[in-house]
Amino acid sequence: MAQDKPAAQSPAPSQLAFQDAVESSRVIAETASDAIITINEDSTILFVNRAAVNIFGYAIEEMLGSELTMLMPEYLRHVHRAGIEHYVQTGQKHISWDAVDLPGRHKSGKEISLELSFGEFRRDGQCFFTGIARDVTKRKRDERRLALQNAATAILADAISLEKVTPKLLGTICASLGWQFAALWTVAAEQDKLQYVGHWAAHSSPGVAEFEEACRLFHFTPGMGLPGKVWAGQKPIWVPDLATDESFSRSPVAARANLHSAFSFPILVREEVIGVVELLSLEIQDADTTTLDTLAAIGSQIGQFIERRKSEEERVSALARANEARLEAEALSKQLGALQRITDSALAHLSVDDVLSESLNRVREALQVDTVVILLLRKEGDELVAWAAQGLEEEVELGVRIPVGKGLAGNVVAHGKPIIIDDVSQADLFNPLLREKGIKSLLGVPLFVEGRAIGVIHVGRLEFTHFTDDDVRLLQLAADRIALAIENARLYQVERNARTEAESANRAKDEFLTMLSHELRTPLTPIIGWIHMMQNGIVPAAEFNRALSVIDRNAYSLKRLINDLLDMSGILSGKMQIEETHLRLADVLEESIETMRPYARDSKVELKLTIAEQAAATTINGDHSRLLQAFSNILHNAIKFSPAGGLVEVRCETNGSEAIVRVQDQGQGIPAEFLPHVFERFRQADGSRTRAFGGLGLGLALVRSFVETHGGTIEATSEGAGKGSVFTIRLPTHAALRENMQKEKQKRTAKNKQARVRILIVEDQPDTLEMLAANFQSRGYLTLPCSSSLEALQLADREHFDILISDIAMPAMDGLQLIRDLRKKKGLEKIPAIALTGYASQNDADTAIAAGFDLHVSKPIDPAELAAAVESFAVLQPKQNPRGSKRNS
Repeated sequence: MAQDKPAAQSPAPSQLAFQDAVESSRVIAETASDAIITINEDSTILFVNRAAVNIFGYAIEEMLGSELTMLMPEYLRHVHRAGIEHYVQTGQKHISWDAVDLPGRHKSGKEISLELSFGEFRRDGQCFFTGIARDVTKRKRDERRLALQNAATAILADAISLEKVTPKLLGTICASLGWQFAALWTVAAEQDKLQYVGHWAAHSSPGVAEFEEACRLFHFTPGMGLPGKVWAGQKPIWVPDLATDESFSRSPVAARANLHSAFSFPILVREEVIGVVELLSLEIQDADTTTLDTLAAIGSQIGQFIERRKSEEERVSALARANEARLEAEALSKQLGALQRITDSALAHLSVDDVLSESLNRVREALQVDTVVILLLRKEGDELVAWAAQGLEEEVELGVRIPVGKGLAGNVVAHGKPIIIDDVSQADLFNPLLREKGIKSLLGVPLFVEGRAIGVIHVGRLEFTHFTDDDVRLLQLAADRIALAIENARLYQVERNARTEAESANRAKDEFLTMLSHELRTPLTPIIGWIHMMQNGIVPAAEFNRALSVIDRNAYSLKRLINDLLDMSGILSGKMQIEETHLRLADVLEESIETMRPYARDSKVELKLTIAEQAAATTINGDHSRLLQAFSNILHNAIKFSPAGGLVEVRCETNGSEAIVRVQDQGQGIPAEFLPHVFERFRQADGSRTRAFGGLGLGLALVRSFVETHGGTIEATSEGAGKGSVFTIRLPTHAALRENMQKEKQKRTAKNKQARVRILIVEDQPDTLEMLAANFQSRGYLTLPCSSSLEALQLADREHFDILISDIAMPAMDGLQLIRDLRKKKGLEKIPAIALTGYASQNDADTAIAAGFDLHVSKPIDPAELAAAVESFAVLQPKQNPRGSKRNS
């Protein structure tokens, strides 16, 4: 019988379970997405799964039997070997084995981020290690990008300005991405270029400093250089190796800084490039799409920040402008209020002194200054006089005078515009009081009336300060109103004076008519009375002679009154006739003595005539009746006011070319207050109804007219009441008149030359200018009319003229400055010049002559007299005339 074979033994359950576990582990290892690697104590790879191929790039065959360090960066390999050895010997771990982050190395050499977990098992006395490696590169990259974006957000959120935040922001970007240099530009659209903002560098060196300077100075326009290309293309550009990129214009400088790779990306706002960022690395780096994405997001963040800051700046600017406008409005309102107060106070007064005093207070308050001074221009226009002051009262007390063109005030009025002096110590000042008072800063503006400067107002502060445009504007506005108030006050004073004079003239006329009625009726009463009585037989025959004597005496008085009235009427109307003849002065005096002797005898007054030997034969040319009337009037006056038993002495002598006649009496004299008015019409020392002496007050006025018509002068002196008086008449002798006749002949000769004489007439009043031109044109002259000094100066450069007639008071440049400037021109040094002015004092005449005029004629102008003066100049060519003045009444 055959033996049965033993039955095959089935695996034990435990073995089956182990095999299942191994198979299950193999399946898990092969299907796992994480790399699973087993090594021995020597780090030799004993097992790898397929996931390791995907993560590290090596084939399984390349990894099996190789050392694990092949999957590690170079700098970690010795650390790994030392750690394994230490653990095998001591059992101590040098790192955590649970989910530790370590870098790995891809076959390409690129580092990858890994999350590692380790375990160990032993077999046959040896230690084996199994590790699970998860590729967390993407996660780490996402984390870094998020961290960078968060960091950028935080940095930009706290930033005040792009310029200040740029270095920190660029440093954060470079640190996160491993780059060593970065720079940022913004678009300057109006200049069509990129404007450098700032940079960051990981380290400093001469090469880096040079590269930074190149970034700062290089002008990148669209398409020029790497930043310019990014600007033009609106897309990032990566340059892995600068040495091989010819378009990178800063390559030589980058090489000296050891910078080899570059990456640039745009800063975008709504698809518009508003800036560019450039990153550079010390190593050659290939393009990384992840980095591109990250920095594109950063570029958008920077763009939003720039846009936000721009909006904020615009908002702040708008608020600032609104606030500035509000402050300006408040300041303007304040200035207008101050100006209104100045105007109200100035126009509320009719006295110049009151106007200035009140204006000083208001100006001082409005401008917050320590000193205010107003200086007014003299009529001559050559000096400013301190008129009113606060804080500098000494100027007024000392009567400070500032020449036009000197110091602050003089230059203000000379140039007609405001002047600011920030530091008085450095200024050329004419008035030492300004420094002595401790004034540090000054502002002066002109006072104008209808374009004509009448003075200056200047303000000062005792502390260094700068007067603003608003200060200048406010002071000038105040000055305009003060000037207007001054002019109003002046016109008011002129009007008041004119009214007073008119009232005085009307009063004098009324008094004269009353006096005339009285003086006419007084002699008529006895004449009519005696004639009536004689006609009616009331007067006895024995009384006829006495009656006729009374009638004759009163008829003579009446005749004198009527003659005086007719003579004065002729004088006032310009129709008085003078019939000149050759006269011996002594004969006229003797005749006047004899004419007045009966009156003197009746008045019991002695008449005495003394004629000096050299005057006995003195002859004059004159009107016999007028001179006789003049001397008779003087004698009549002397007799009338002399007491009974008094003496009236007449002396005649000569002095050179003039004859001198003095009439001295011992009468009641002339009061000092009346002496200046003794030759005025209708004026009497006693004009009351209770006066002791009759008359119309015309006698001496007629005497003056007669004497002056003969080219002479008359003056009256008296030591006072009760001490008599002396009247002195001076007349040109026949020799002097002969010279005058020769001058008249020259004048007639001049008329033949008038057609060749050209007269330059300067007058700012159109009506007066037209009248003057017509006056001289009608006399055959050629005229060159000008309405201003400046026009006259320009005309003088291109036109010839023989005589100048110029007004004095004119805007911009007065006649005094005009003649000074003309005298400096070649060929005009001795040109005849006549000054016309409404200022008629002797001081005015002297000023005009001193300035360079030859003759001073006051307004109103007598056309005939002015023509006569011009005719004398027309004869005396070249100029030989004496200088002087001519005043019209």
